[in-house]
Amino acid sequence: MALAGVSLEVPQETLFCLVGPNGAGKTTFIRIASTQLLPSSGNIFVMGYDAIKEPEKVRRLVSVMPQEGNAGRILSAWENIYYYLLARGMERGEARDQTRRTMEALGLWEIKDSLTMKLSGGFRRRVLAAMALASGADVVFLDEPTAGLDPIARREFWGYIRGMVREGQTIIFSTHMLNEAEQVSDFVTMITRGRIVFKGTPSEAKKLVKSSYRVVLKGRVSPSILEGKEHRTHGDMVYVYCEEEEAVSIVERAIREGIEATVRPVGLEDAFVKVMEGDAQVP
Repeated sequence: MALAGVSLEVPQETLFCLVGPNGAGKTTFIRIASTQLLPSSGNIFVMGYDAIKEPEKVRRLVSVMPQEGNAGRILSAWENIYYYLLARGMERGEARDQTRRTMEALGLWEIKDSLTMKLSGGFRRRVLAAMALASGADVVFLDEPTAGLDPIARREFWGYIRGMVREGQTIIFSTHMLNEAEQVSDFVTMITRGRIVFKGTPSEAKKLVKSSYRVVLKGRVSPSILEGKEHRTHGDMVYVYCEEEEAVSIVERAIREGIEATVRPVGLEDAFVKVMEGDAQVP
């Protein structure tokens, strides 16, 4: 997907998230910013260097975990990370230490001697992530880094990433997991059809939804329940946006009428839907 008129500044030492539907332009942005793809126009600077005119300088400062990539299949998990660090110019002793440290942090040490070709998809993704993260690069790009990871592995992963940010690194990642983006990111940028439609903090994004709570109803919903309330329908689910007192009333009535109902505070997912559907007043 081509990017059109994208203007974006990423603060240093932050966890910066790109969200958007498949084909929105997230991967294109990462490839351009990491010097893997030349833009047809415009400028991009990484740590003060022109990524178009000074790509070699930028490459020394960044590392990338691609969305679709494979570590060396006939190398062990440990060898993939270690030799990648040597290729980047890291000293052998430091590379060994950094390989072990990163593998332990990401739950990979127990499979360090396993050939990558014999690992599950989730473990292969973790090896790719470890290669990028172990580099100690100033800016790390992660394209859908937790795809295929179980909840425990994701929690360990983001705990490690947070530590990297505290130590001064900048992490730019893409994801379609909006709950995850809300929980871990400092800043969020929403992209669709190659254009930025929102940029700010997760809290600022949630303010695009004027209500505080979302009630999800499943079943035959009486029109009178929805009368005068902001709502949207998706399949057999109805999403109603309201304040706390009204949410309690809706849930109580739904239970009386045998309708399945759940309630939760609005989140980044709700803001994302409003922006994508053009219903939000984006500043």
